Amino acid sequence: MGVTNRELKQSKDLVQTLLTIQDISYNEWLHEKHQDYIQQNQDVVMKSLLHYKGADEENKNKNI
Repeated sequence: MGVTNRELKQSKDLVQTLLTIQDISYNEWLHEKHQDYIQQNQDVVMKSLLHYKGADEENKNKNI
């Protein structure tokens, strides 16, 4: 079973409170977490882009 909206809200509220106590912006913290995740999965992004580029070039060659 997945996480519920109530559980998400409780977690978010707690994190926001903890960050506020430490004078850290929630939005900046969240943005940093997003950037970390993107960096950790950069290989997936690159593979997807290369796949898309290859499929796009293949489609162009078929239309010639």
